Amino acid sequence: MSAPRRPDRRGLPSPRVRSHARSRARLPSRVARASALLTLGGLLWLAAGCNTWGGPSGAGRLDLVESGYVPAGAVRAEDLLVVDCLLPGQVRKLGRSQVFMTPRRPVQTSASECEIRGGEYVAYDRADYRTALRVWQEAADRGEAEAQNRVGEIYEKGLGVEPDYALAASWYRKAADQGLARAMLNLGALHEAGRGVEQDTAEAIAWYRRASGLVDAGLQYEIAAPGPRPDERPSGARAEGLADEILLAAMAPPSIQLIEPSMPETRAIQVVYDPPRAAGDAKAPRTLVGRVTAPAGLVGLFVDGIEQDVDGAGLFRSEIRTDGAARELVIAAVDRQGRRAERRLRIGGERSARKAPGGSHAASDRATGRVDFGRFHALVIGNSRYAHLPQLKTARADADAVAATLRDRYGFRVKLLHDATRYDILSVLNELRATLTEEDNLLVYYAGHGELDEVNMRGQWLPVDAERDSTANWISNVAITDVLNAMNARHVMVVSDSCYSGALTRSALASLDAALSDEKRAAWLETLAAKRSRTALTSGGLAPVLDAGGGGHSVFAGALLDVLRSNDEVLEGQRLFQEMSARVTYAARSYQFEQLPQYAPIKFAGHEAGDFFLVPAN
Repeated sequence: MSAPRRPDRRGLPSPRVRSHARSRARLPSRVARASALLTLGGLLWLAAGCNTWGGPSGAGRLDLVESGYVPAGAVRAEDLLVVDCLLPGQVRKLGRSQVFMTPRRPVQTSASECEIRGGEYVAYDRADYRTALRVWQEAADRGEAEAQNRVGEIYEKGLGVEPDYALAASWYRKAADQGLARAMLNLGALHEAGRGVEQDTAEAIAWYRRASGLVDAGLQYEIAAPGPRPDERPSGARAEGLADEILLAAMAPPSIQLIEPSMPETRAIQVVYDPPRAAGDAKAPRTLVGRVTAPAGLVGLFVDGIEQDVDGAGLFRSEIRTDGAARELVIAAVDRQGRRAERRLRIGGERSARKAPGGSHAASDRATGRVDFGRFHALVIGNSRYAHLPQLKTARADADAVAATLRDRYGFRVKLLHDATRYDILSVLNELRATLTEEDNLLVYYAGHGELDEVNMRGQWLPVDAERDSTANWISNVAITDVLNAMNARHVMVVSDSCYSGALTRSALASLDAALSDEKRAAWLETLAAKRSRTALTSGGLAPVLDAGGGGHSVFAGALLDVLRSNDEVLEGQRLFQEMSARVTYAARSYQFEQLPQYAPIKFAGHEAGDFFLVPAN
């Protein structure tokens, strides 16, 4: 039997090395400001629902500016990019006669707003570390923790020179000692990779634990994914022995995802409806398909005590005989640390049954009711009709379905952009930066072309006005990261169904053990829900991804919708990724195509050890 027709890929056809002209950056020129400072912000949403903006012609730009959603005078997309801005000091009066000037204040804001407020900035693509340091160094020397962390990031990035990891580590340490969680994570990452400091897995995990706050809450910290493999570690790093033992001990336990039947992981016995069959088929076996993940290494996967074959991607397949009668089934996985994970199914029962009596969901829901998850917003972008690039078949339908599911099932306030230009996307991101507060959560979903700029190894989103041989209208992952870092929103998750989108991410996440009691699960959720998070769920790492194959949607979008629609409890981003990854890996394999989704914090975006949570509205 021939293999199914492989769907189209998202990304530029026939990838090739980019010419040097692609790395050119434009320094925004100053535009004469004829209008006074407009008030930024104000919530755009008047009611829960989808607002559709944008189009190939950039319609809606005038409304955005006139309504105050973007700064006055921001007539170009470059004006909306986030920059490090050094604002003038304030003139203050003490008593009746003494007048003094406060120190200049470093902030992150849009280039246009910085100009309006009389600030000074240098666009990063034309900056070196000296000009970047001018903004933050004075505040860092005064002992401000956030400025110290920013100085550390400047040295780690390099910005026109070779990175100085040792100096970066010293500044991170100063900020971390003051309790800044994002600095703890940055310092832990340097220890894990052995950059500027001795490679030390135990030290890295200690900083990750401290940043998470879980230990202070009496909870165990488990990392969601392994760090660098021994062959990826720097020369002289400890590749074996105590370091690896510490790393293995901190790994999350195994988890089992079911693809057929499609059922997100829970701790209750789950009922699988077994439809009536003809008399001759009553004893026909039922196929069970799933995936097992074991960060510490898998010893074995068992279905009713019988060991199953597991392929390199963790996929397994088993034939279950029911003999026409209801029966209970136990699927178990054991890892190298001796930890065990189980899924219990009851084959047979009523079609409407989802969980067997005695399940723990009711207690769990009551326990997590004390957690304040805040308000939920989403920006959903679906780009299909490109002016200069191949059209995409499913991106618009993917965006419509994701927007409807987030709105109707999870209570999100949704902004929906169809066929958005570079200006459209940056305008709305800038508005969200200005209006969202620490009580808000933001999910950004992007379906469209993506590319890797091989000159500087930056992932790029390609709006509908993007051109094949010019990066002028591309949106760099760096620009997106800068916007997310400047946002006040508590949790932000970028879900990117685009080629090369994995360049946005890095490792080191805390994982929730499914075996925790209801009270400890609630404490885990409460602790991490209070922590700032910036994470990315991406569809295929640094490789092209499938534009179809998911039942009218891309493989990635089909898996996302399947998990979101079948979930009925608080779903953390890490578990969403695990469930989706199993479905994407299995579906892509049927097209003889490897697609491996990724989930991790976004580097330099202000992540502080939290996670994103999706809470069903009911």
